[in-house]
Amino acid sequence: MVGDAGYCPGPAVGGSTSLAVVGAYTLAGELAAHAPDHAAAFAAYEREIGDYVRRSRKFAIAAAKKFVPASRFDLWVLLHTARLVSLLPQSVSRAAAKLNPKGLRLHDPITLKDYTPMDAVGG
Repeated sequence: MVGDAGYCPGPAVGGSTSLAVVGAYTLAGELAAHAPDHAAAFAAYEREIGDYVRRSRKFAIAAAKKFVPASRFDLWVLLHTARLVSLLPQSVSRAAAKLNPKGLRLHDPITLKDYTPMDAVGG
């Protein structure tokens, strides 16, 4: 299984599509690399995708703690902050967004394994 069915990080933080695409790519690559031994391919797939999924879940838990209100007061703060931000002029909102140039990105820096067969690249 790939994507939400296999390792959904959580609905509050996104990332499911990235996990699904990376998971499908990795599963297809491992199946091709270990053909016809699907059992070996599945084991290799789990080893290959495991760290990425664990990091995604860890990120999701941390993000959820920041963005999902845990109390009535947290909800009040979130709602009023959102209202305040929506009232700001666009120039101020853009300037505020630039204060955190890294953003909340987990899925951008992944390096995918190259599954190109050696005979396909002349090697």
